[in-house]
Amino acid sequence: MSNEPLVYALYTLYAINIALIIALIARLYNEVRVNKLPLSINRLIAFLRYEVNGVRRSMVDFMHFSILAGVSLSMLYTILYPWIYQYEIAHYVMFGVATPLIAGLVGAFVWRVQVLARSFRVHGELNVDREFRRKSTTLQGILMAIIVLTASTLALTIMPSLFYTDVKMVITVADYLLIVLFYAKPEVNLYMNFDRGLPNVRMPFNMRDIIDGKVDVSQVRMGVEKLSEFENYEIHSFSTCVEIGACEEACPATAAGRPLSPRVLVRKLALLRNSSGLDAEALKVVGEDELWSCTTCGACTWSCPVGVRHIDIIMDLRRKLVELGRLDQKKSNLLLNLSQYGNSMGMANYGRHEWLRELGVKTVQENQGFEYLLWVGCMGSFDNRAREIIRAFVEVLREAGMLDKIAVLGDEETCCGDPARRLGEEGRFQEMALNNIELFRKYNVKGIITICPHGYNTFKNDYPKVDPWMSNVKVYHHVEFINELIRQGRIRINKANSTVFTIHDPCYLARYNEVVEPQRIIIRGLGELREAKRHGRQTFCCGAGGANYWYDVPEKKRISHIRLEQLMETNANTIVTLCPFCNAMLTDAARVKGVEDKVKVMDIVEVIRDSMVRAEARKAEA
Repeated sequence: MSNEPLVYALYTLYAINIALIIALIARLYNEVRVNKLPLSINRLIAFLRYEVNGVRRSMVDFMHFSILAGVSLSMLYTILYPWIYQYEIAHYVMFGVATPLIAGLVGAFVWRVQVLARSFRVHGELNVDREFRRKSTTLQGILMAIIVLTASTLALTIMPSLFYTDVKMVITVADYLLIVLFYAKPEVNLYMNFDRGLPNVRMPFNMRDIIDGKVDVSQVRMGVEKLSEFENYEIHSFSTCVEIGACEEACPATAAGRPLSPRVLVRKLALLRNSSGLDAEALKVVGEDELWSCTTCGACTWSCPVGVRHIDIIMDLRRKLVELGRLDQKKSNLLLNLSQYGNSMGMANYGRHEWLRELGVKTVQENQGFEYLLWVGCMGSFDNRAREIIRAFVEVLREAGMLDKIAVLGDEETCCGDPARRLGEEGRFQEMALNNIELFRKYNVKGIITICPHGYNTFKNDYPKVDPWMSNVKVYHHVEFINELIRQGRIRINKANSTVFTIHDPCYLARYNEVVEPQRIIIRGLGELREAKRHGRQTFCCGAGGANYWYDVPEKKRISHIRLEQLMETNANTIVTLCPFCNAMLTDAARVKGVEDKVKVMDIVEVIRDSMVRAEARKAEA
């Protein structure tokens, strides 16, 4: 009899918990339905696979998975309780399964404490208002409470007595209520965007459709002014940010003391929507320097465990600044160079590839049977240091017997358009893209090799949206091409036992396009490889991306200097780059910091050229 009140309380709490679980499922389903998301078994399986793979992707993703799995396990235990409460072994089994998740939740709580502490500093540096700080602290506190409550419910599964079960059921009521209110929307946002892909930034219009008369030019909208002008996935994206802080932790602009925190930017838009509705103007709360501070490296979007699309939002707002003409002299000069000269360097385009004739490289007119178009790029054509990289690549191709299979466009080559697009001049980008695609059609280009990850990404991911014909063109970064030559035995390299390498992965190669293995296969064959803490898809930007190479923003420390310090922590004597812009930024940082005698900055093709077993030596060996 003495246990009857506990039993009644238990079943009352059980009923409330079941109701909250149903409410959560209903809210998840409603979010999916309202946003018109496909709800199929195949997509759900792909989503669950993505979540599970996140355990290996990063520590933040592991903590997010611990929360998701912890909540799911807690709810499963709650649902099954009437059938398993009398079996003590069931409690122990459940606790055993929950133990690693509890550890993950503890890690998530510690992470949250660090984010909260850092946010106080960031808010002060960005001078955000008191109301924003209050709401930010409140939201972070709520999410910390969810973590604590979920961990507690899992820990209490080991206690089979009615008293502890009542305590657990009380905790789960609070936990599930907060999850219904704050967790459903972020999880649906991830379901919406998990397979969107980092390179898949929205294209606001298609110039081909305008030229063909399919779209009225008067209806074309370049950028975003009002919140309602964002696409639905973007609105949903910033409205679901729960200030996890992974974006801020990964952001090179924040680390450099620039006036940008991706967390703060999207939350300002969310709070603006809540207070003023979708007719509010985004640029009233987002500063111009915030937008120009972004290098578009993608670290924020890639590291966000709930799929917030920071880069898409920033790009749409940049386009509006361009549309309004709110550009300083350096940004204006970049666009003027692209318009007048057809390249980003402001150099006369005539004779841009004449120097390649000395190396035996022919143009597409001279070598009509070419298999691969060598896209030299603006840096490779006009920058002396980048020319050395092209020269080394040509030497490798000659050694492999491939020189007659490539050709260049000569004076017909112009910029790929990447700087215009990242700056926000979508019209100029698409105009350049269409002109280049017409050239590719004219010369029946089937394969393109480029030393620049920006051109690589632009040809591979942006051009097919402008013209689907580009989907038929195979695009290679030179490290992929060289790795294949080595694999085929066309070139051989010697191991340099005394050389210690570290690799700086370019954002647009490693993070945007997941090319991380070829360079490591090659370097491990040459000597010792020591990885920086931030490497592979978690790489740290050199500071040149997003057209930042051509203009300046306020900062406390140069991003390139931060990255150089990270790489030098490995005590490697050679930094291997795979991008002419990265090479230029890190070389300049080494010069300014006076460490040129301690570390070399070399493109991977230069390292390979210096390590090649020449044909004469190979014949002698034979």
